[in-house]
Amino acid sequence: MQRSTTGSFIAALAALLLSACGGGGDDPPFQPTPPPPNAAPTANAGPNQTVMSGAAVNLDGSASSDSDGTITTYAWTQTGGTAVTLSGSSSSSPAFTAPTVGATAILTFSLVVTDNRGAPSTASTVTVTVNPVGSGNGTITGRVRFTRIPTSANGLSYGSPQLQNARGVLVRAVNPASPAVPLATGSTDGSGNYTLQVAANINVQVVVVAQMLRDGTQPLPRWDVRVQDAEAAAPTPYIYTSQTVNSNAGAPNNIDIPSGFDSSGAVTGTRASAPFAVLDTIYQGMQLVLGAAPGTNFPALIVDWAADNPGGETFFTNGPTQMIVLSADTTEDTDEFDQHVVAHEFGHYIEFNFSRADNIGGAHGPGDKLDIRVAFGEGFGYAFGAIVLNDPVTRDTFTSNMQFGGCSAQINGHYYCTSQFNVDTNPQTSPAGAPNNDYGCWCSESSVWAVLWDIYDSGAEINDSVALGFQPIWNVLTGAQRTTRAFTSIFSFVDALKDNNAANPTIVAAIDTLLTAQNITPVTDIYGTNETHFPNPPVTPGNHALPLYTDVTLGVMATAVSADDAGLYNTLGNHRYFKFTLATTQMITISVTTSNGDVNADPDFTVWRNGARVNVNGEKPPPQPETVTFSAQAGDYLIDAYDCANGCDTVQGTRGDYNINVTVN
Repeated sequence: MQRSTTGSFIAALAALLLSACGGGGDDPPFQPTPPPPNAAPTANAGPNQTVMSGAAVNLDGSASSDSDGTITTYAWTQTGGTAVTLSGSSSSSPAFTAPTVGATAILTFSLVVTDNRGAPSTASTVTVTVNPVGSGNGTITGRVRFTRIPTSANGLSYGSPQLQNARGVLVRAVNPASPAVPLATGSTDGSGNYTLQVAANINVQVVVVAQMLRDGTQPLPRWDVRVQDAEAAAPTPYIYTSQTVNSNAGAPNNIDIPSGFDSSGAVTGTRASAPFAVLDTIYQGMQLVLGAAPGTNFPALIVDWAADNPGGETFFTNGPTQMIVLSADTTEDTDEFDQHVVAHEFGHYIEFNFSRADNIGGAHGPGDKLDIRVAFGEGFGYAFGAIVLNDPVTRDTFTSNMQFGGCSAQINGHYYCTSQFNVDTNPQTSPAGAPNNDYGCWCSESSVWAVLWDIYDSGAEINDSVALGFQPIWNVLTGAQRTTRAFTSIFSFVDALKDNNAANPTIVAAIDTLLTAQNITPVTDIYGTNETHFPNPPVTPGNHALPLYTDVTLGVMATAVSADDAGLYNTLGNHRYFKFTLATTQMITISVTTSNGDVNADPDFTVWRNGARVNVNGEKPPPQPETVTFSAQAGDYLIDAYDCANGCDTVQGTRGDYNINVTVN
């Protein structure tokens, strides 16, 4: 109760006592705990730039952030220097043409952003230095752009190529006679502009390198991302070389990198822009992360893209070199212009390096009933891609010999097609037990991506009143999700998110509403202990999915069913989880058997302690039982056990439903 005078306090107290004695009428209505104060957003007007007279300039406020919501408006104003006309002054990246100046001029601009609750930021300022043309001082400037083939609902639109700024890529000035030794090295800025200083009155070429680099000689943040043919004899990043120019010319040396395709989709030259299109999508992903964690040190990443990479082989691998492999077969599937595909794989890289990825991989698709680790990892990848691009419609283009929905008319003997879905459209749900229509599930990647997107986005929809932005998602990923003692899943993620928002019951209730809409019981712990929804499939009588974790008592056999009802290897029911706790370090023996009567039946298992895999070999060949003895430290243990007829990456024996028996002595 707020008071201004002693008298008003006494009067209020008397009224309260009167009410307690029955003389004051009905009790006052319950007042919910008010939400915490809104934190103002942070504006970031981007890095300072140096350009030549007449250059096209883009300001970049995309690194602006809001810790407890989303940014809804951008307001740019020019605060100093020769007046210019800003195009898109209410967008995150307005543009203008640098004025013609006779001497170096300084332009300053201010950015104020407003969040979804109406709070403005303090102003952030950026400086643009404009140099005169023809200064004859050996300064080479210009802008680098690459050609992107845009995606549509009917494949790649080869007839509508777009020139886009190549941001953050390396550029080198070289002597055409000895290009191996750079004369000067730099990087393009957020508008694709570069400046290189060389000797006056010499002939040079500018080499654009398919690499983004901030090494240990520079303060954080740092990164090293390169696109190259990983199978080449001596892999190096792709390059594109400009025409020869004189360092005294003064005029901008603008570089436009071609796609190598004609308007019909036929390859007519080197597919030079592909590596830079890939890099620019990753650049956007890095900017998203830097908005949440400005001092991030990104581990080195290689993107393997080559014109002979087969179609359908797109994945992230974490060792020994971290690498994203992209398809490039124009007759089947090529990924360089599929931004959601690239951002999805970059999401796996982000999860692996800054959170924890227990995902066991394998085939997956919307509506599949998956191992909860796979469901979260793939669902996060798609949600992350949508957040990076601020576009919930995920598109993956490919080429087909047949025409169906989502394909163009036949061109050059092929149909150009698009597979797409909207992560903002919650999967169709139905009562538990309804056949073939039970998409909403804690075991579905589509439910995971819908929940994560709805946590992020600011659009008010049915069952969605959450709009937290990316920062709270990042906080969970790099905090509790990274160290969870359960396997990484929607349960461990949401449990941490609810804990982080415990002071705001309105947000917690809204998160529960999101889960309920996906047939997920409101989460109470990292193990999904109270989950009651039993998805279809499995359809075999008996519950072959719940409880997700079976408790083990030392010396007593525990049993769960390894089932094949939803598929093999990485689907729901193949792998079963057991958990126990040791209070002290001791020698233990883990023994696992299967009811599979085949003489070659092979039960396998892995052991985890406090969220980290234990270096014990429970994946040996038959015969059973599978047994291992080791000195186990105190902690919380998980056992992932399965019959290889269902759960191995190379299926062994006859698939079916088998009892998996685990004993810890």
